[in-house]
Amino acid sequence: MPQSLLDKLRPSMTESELPHLYYNPKDHKIDEPLRPIVSGMKSPLAKIASFLDKNIRPIFDKHTSYSISNSIVLLKYLKEYKTTSETNLYTFDITDLYTMIPQKEAVLAVCEFLGRHGYRKVRNLSINTIKALFLHVLGNSYFVLQLPGEQPKYYKQIRGGAMGSACTQVLADIYVRKWESYLVKEQYKQKELYFRFRDDVFLTTKLPPEKINSTFEELNRSDPNLKIQWEGGKTVDYLDVTITIEIPNFRTTLYRKLAAQPYVLPYHSSHPNHIMRNIPYVAALRATRICSHPNDLREELDRIRVTLLLNKYPPAFINQQMQRFYKDLTKIKSSDLLLGNDHTTYRDKVLDEQWNKKEKRKIDFQKDILCHFSYTPALARFGTTFHQVWKEIFEGTPLDNAHIIYANRLTNNLKQLLIKKRPSRKILRLQPQ
Repeated sequence: MPQSLLDKLRPSMTESELPHLYYNPKDHKIDEPLRPIVSGMKSPLAKIASFLDKNIRPIFDKHTSYSISNSIVLLKYLKEYKTTSETNLYTFDITDLYTMIPQKEAVLAVCEFLGRHGYRKVRNLSINTIKALFLHVLGNSYFVLQLPGEQPKYYKQIRGGAMGSACTQVLADIYVRKWESYLVKEQYKQKELYFRFRDDVFLTTKLPPEKINSTFEELNRSDPNLKIQWEGGKTVDYLDVTITIEIPNFRTTLYRKLAAQPYVLPYHSSHPNHIMRNIPYVAALRATRICSHPNDLREELDRIRVTLLLNKYPPAFINQQMQRFYKDLTKIKSSDLLLGNDHTTYRDKVLDEQWNKKEKRKIDFQKDILCHFSYTPALARFGTTFHQVWKEIFEGTPLDNAHIIYANRLTNNLKQLLIKKRPSRKILRLQPQ
């Protein structure tokens, strides 16, 4: 490994911290089960894990066309697929994927994947070096857990990868890729759809239920580390989409989990105004992308309005932001064209992920000045006022044309103030001898 790269990946003796375990409630699920998270942002292994993800992830994406990053990709494929009366839909998810994959076998799967696709080196590093880096990250995965009122307990992860590690996702993706390869080939042979988002899979089939259930049972037995749960029929829920078979095309609507509440960021929350303005806009955009029929979209737009009203958004404000979306899409401030005969045309527009995206100016860290401040409603016009004062003071000087970027820090919410997730720095950091 080149010395320059070694220096970049070397952990800081003063800044590095031991990863710590905390739990986030899955409030979108019934009974709110807990999701364990190992926070490793300042871990001594964080730079290596990030390096592996940054360089292996693009290779995985390039050679795994059925791995999707969001539901927009799925919706584009669903539009082109022609359904028949024999078509059935199935979804399955892999239970506890990230904590169940065997470490050494997963690393070997990465090496095999790279070799099979002709990669002898990655960033001028041999496959053996990539293997050693993965094993180093997995073999030194330590973390601390400190519950309220108790002494800290230290653990080593001996199975799977930490949920907070940057390279765990791509490691699991490649391991699952090998496991699912036979099923993927069969799907392509039958000209059926197969998509995977992390540990969730969607597929279409014309096989009888007995045959597909037998296939899933065989898949469940093929690897003792991976177990799946599946369901199927003429309608399934996948990601944030409810997919229903109609001939000759699918009908798609927005899916909400049973435990989902009509909650968005409250209007009177202490957040910059541009965030409030974007919430109705983005909700309307998401609904337009997902709803394949204008009647479903009309109902969804009504639900969005009700949700916003419940969260104290003024009716005039809601109308203003909705009209802004309609005008950007259809050039008029009403939903008439969007919900009319040309609905499909406008939906096709927004299914382009680049629609209405404005190119952002890149930050020049050598010349630009970044000004961070904690946002409160009283500082809503801070940027404008600061700019005026800056001009008055530095007019005619070299700093007159300096580009100033204002960045908001949000104040802590009640959850952050009342719940302590992070142990003390004394526990996490290496103490001087």
